[in-house]
Amino acid sequence: MTKAELEQLLDLRKEICELDARVEKLQRDRGRQAVDKVRTSTKEYPYIYTTKTISGIDETDKKHRRELTESEILLLRRQQQAVEAEYKISQYIKSIKDSRIRRIISLRYEEGLSWGKVANAMNCDRTYPEKLLSKYLEGPENRRKRRK
Repeated sequence: MTKAELEQLLDLRKEICELDARVEKLQRDRGRQAVDKVRTSTKEYPYIYTTKTISGIDETDKKHRRELTESEILLLRRQQQAVEAEYKISQYIKSIKDSRIRRIISLRYEEGLSWGKVANAMNCDRTYPEKLLSKYLEGPENRRKRRK
């Protein structure tokens, strides 16, 4: 895992929420009802005229409905990719055995704190958490991957 991948965590979570909202809007638009007013009267004399409101699903714009469905599918695919990426990062964080590194990553990348605030929370110098994390991320398993 790299810092760049970890930095994606907060943005992925925001993107998932935004995509949720867009999908919900498309689903509401897909089932949009048409509303109209018609003039009616009683069946028998004396004919009393009134206005009634009728509603139903607009079937005339099938092309628009198909486009909404295609857009919805694309958004759902993108949302699934974001969820998978977010899950991968979260699982990586949970798998870290060193509690200090887990705290640094949690404070910095899950809560979005600056390096200075991370250092304050850990009662250390401002540069210490960043250096410690960099050293951890460049550990033996990551160095082997870069050589290949």
